[in-house]
Amino acid sequence: MPSRLSSSDSLATLILCWASLVAAGGCESTPSGPSHSGDPLTEAPTAARPSPSRLALAIDRTRARLYSDPRATSNASAMRSTDAFLSALIESAWRMSHAARYLETPRFASSKGIVGLPGLFNPDNLYRSALLEPSGVYRISGTRGSHERFTLQLLDAYPLVGLSKGLMVIDFDELGVEPGDAFEVRLGGPEPHADTEMWWPMPEDAQAVLARQTFNDWATETPSSIRIHRLDGSRDVPRGPDHADLAADFLDRITTLWADHYLAQLERLPENAFPTIRPSGEEAGGLGGQQGVITRYRLDEEEALVVVVRASDAAYQAIQLGDQWFTTQNPVRYPSSSNRSQAIVDADGLLRFVISHRVPGVANWLATAGAEHGYIMIRWQGIRTPLGDADQPRAVRVPLSEIDAHLPADSVRMTPEEREEQLSKRAHLPVLKQ
Repeated sequence: MPSRLSSSDSLATLILCWASLVAAGGCESTPSGPSHSGDPLTEAPTAARPSPSRLALAIDRTRARLYSDPRATSNASAMRSTDAFLSALIESAWRMSHAARYLETPRFASSKGIVGLPGLFNPDNLYRSALLEPSGVYRISGTRGSHERFTLQLLDAYPLVGLSKGLMVIDFDELGVEPGDAFEVRLGGPEPHADTEMWWPMPEDAQAVLARQTFNDWATETPSSIRIHRLDGSRDVPRGPDHADLAADFLDRITTLWADHYLAQLERLPENAFPTIRPSGEEAGGLGGQQGVITRYRLDEEEALVVVVRASDAAYQAIQLGDQWFTTQNPVRYPSSSNRSQAIVDADGLLRFVISHRVPGVANWLATAGAEHGYIMIRWQGIRTPLGDADQPRAVRVPLSEIDAHLPADSVRMTPEEREEQLSKRAHLPVLKQ
């Protein structure tokens, strides 16, 4: 089974086709067989239509829920985003239900993409997760790569299926694990006698561990290797409900959580203006020690949003756009994110980004990918100097033709040829390094 699905990948197509077949009696993407003239000697017998499975019905519910929303079909970009969101929800439920049936032999699931996944996955991150049981004893080991930040976060719910609360963060940088170093972490079981072991008691509500590898320079930084072994379990056999039935339950839960509850909270945010920077919500799976700010944008074709924020001395600082579903659009095709190492800092120490539908000719352009409205998120990690009022981002919506009046005279512009070179570098997306 592929580890990642986008709207065009075969497994998502197969599942969607299958759902259509069993729930509606046909699949548009399946070639039709030869036509028959009604001759009883050549006409194929009519088979009884199977009853829809629980997963097929859950897929139909999710599809109906998304496409009943005005956000789904407002323009071609919205329809593409909705297709990607639907496929990602299905794939997440399928993959997570598989992992939930093999809790005695966990593994870090890898993902070949982040497009459409709920929760605005960060293009600068390589995410890998494994499911846990609070009573389990685990060894997590590997070798540290050269990427900027590396953390393990223990969560009290399955990723995406629940809005996880962060229970504990293991920060390899704070532990002094350098690029090239081997590491071994033990979770649960009795405390070892040797002080040299990196051991932590297992939080009583732990359900998953999320490994985040954060990159600044996509082209040159290397990923970490990481693996997990359960020391008190060995049965590599499934347990619990049928895979497809469990996937149906998970899909209903994921859809309700993200398409209904979480988006309703996000819609309370202001438009085209930033609220105050705050610590990431660990109660919603945010990374402890990270600070950030999220807002909404809404722009017409001939408008732009100029975002100004100070270039801090944090180890990592980045800005990212999300579509109407709070998901990441294709970060290779569109420059929809930028970390500080990718952006140009103006002479006054400020980062100025122009968000627009059309190419504005400036270096620090963030593309909406056609999304008329969506989300902006700015993150800071490895904060050396506490963030203050000077770090608070600000935004102004202006006509696209007037952006020069809101940029310094020496703000770096970019030719079409330079833009092509910039986009070519995005092919080194961290998630593709696995």
